[in-house]
Amino acid sequence: MEQTICVNAPLALAGTRNTRELGGYPAACGRKTRRHAFLRSDGLSGLTDKDVQMLLDYGVCCVVDLRSESETAAAPSRLADVPGVDYYSIPMLDEAASQGFTGGMPERMGDVYVKLLSGRGDAFARIIRIFAQHSGGTVLFNCTAGKDRTGVTAMLLLLLAGVPCEIVVADYSVSEANMQEIFKQQKAWLEKTFGATPPDAVFSSAPEELETALAYLAEHYGTAESYLLQAGAAAQDIAVVRGMLLGEACA
Repeated sequence: MEQTICVNAPLALAGTRNTRELGGYPAACGRKTRRHAFLRSDGLSGLTDKDVQMLLDYGVCCVVDLRSESETAAAPSRLADVPGVDYYSIPMLDEAASQGFTGGMPERMGDVYVKLLSGRGDAFARIIRIFAQHSGGTVLFNCTAGKDRTGVTAMLLLLLAGVPCEIVVADYSVSEANMQEIFKQQKAWLEKTFGATPPDAVFSSAPEELETALAYLAEHYGTAESYLLQAGAAAQDIAVVRGMLLGEACA
């Protein structure tokens, strides 16, 4: 009998659709990933004042925004200038949202994820360093949909904690359903504005797309830790981030 995997539901925020915990998943040493350590999210420009206060009460002390400069300029994060929150912009390109959905859009997002891993190791190393500097609170990282750039970042974190690959994939896969109404609006806007019909992959989170990234990582680096070390992340920072996810280190 196939086992049902329970994936964290989005937080009850009015201004986002895909802000979710990375806590509560089975991990290394029979543990579960800790709650209030990391939140993954879509864009934060629509947060209400109540949403902002809820996230502050939740413990958010750091935001890492993975959107391009054009995305952040068009839709500034509501948490960028909030006292008590350290905001970092680390632009990553996803060949879709980062280009305003107007460039040569990809037929497969899995190929984009491999490009992110192979070409932006420096950015992932910097992200780990920032995460490690904020171990005392909740770190939120986001892109526009909370699916692609955020999905690869979440994948690396969950793998560091020893979360099984099938759960990592399940956590990724729910973004399509969470963002369904937003994606419909974006498709309609693109068709009306540019007469463009984007590939289905741009608005999907099919399991095989992240499985492509997982296979690449396993083949070329073995583990997420090895990947991050080769990318330039410090072993101490990786250990701190793992501790954020698991509590005390496993024996």
